[in-house]
Amino acid sequence: APIPVAAPVEKKEIILPVPEYINQPYYYDKDENKLIRLENANALMITKKKSLGLKGSKQSLGMEAPSSKIRFTAKKDIVFIIKTSGDVIDLTSYIKLYQFVAADQRREVIINAKEGLLTDKEEAKGKLMSFSVKMISKDNYLIQLPEQLEAGEYGFVWVKNMELKEFTVFAFGIDWKSSD
Repeated sequence: APIPVAAPVEKKEIILPVPEYINQPYYYDKDENKLIRLENANALMITKKKSLGLKGSKQSLGMEAPSSKIRFTAKKDIVFIIKTSGDVIDLTSYIKLYQFVAADQRREVIINAKEGLLTDKEEAKGKLMSFSVKMISKDNYLIQLPEQLEAGEYGFVWVKNMELKEFTVFAFGIDWKSSD
């Protein structure tokens, strides 16, 4: 019997989903080719002076609840998609990704610490994560992380105006493996 010849597989071009809301990062689920909204949380900017400023001061962002309800499993290439209103030139200077630390039923990250005259080697809480941005179409950008995120709490923060007392955080959590 003649051997059936497999028809050449046509490579389908994947059409990326487009975010519904602007200036809001969405998690991009590659397997399902869909976007997942992140938790929309409020964070308060807290400025603390230590020993009347002699030990410096620190600014931290704090959110209620020790962990995000929106969770993903740690994997190599976690990607987010964000849609802008078209007037953002360099997204990385407007939006920052922080790793938050859970403490006392809340999440916080120190974003600014000034050492005072009497330095205090207090452990830094959380950290700023780097990412790169790639334009995929007009006003739509891919946010790519250079390294795998470790398990923990994260949040994208718009930092255009650091004078604010309250910030919107698009929060999410990463778990090492999926919990069934």
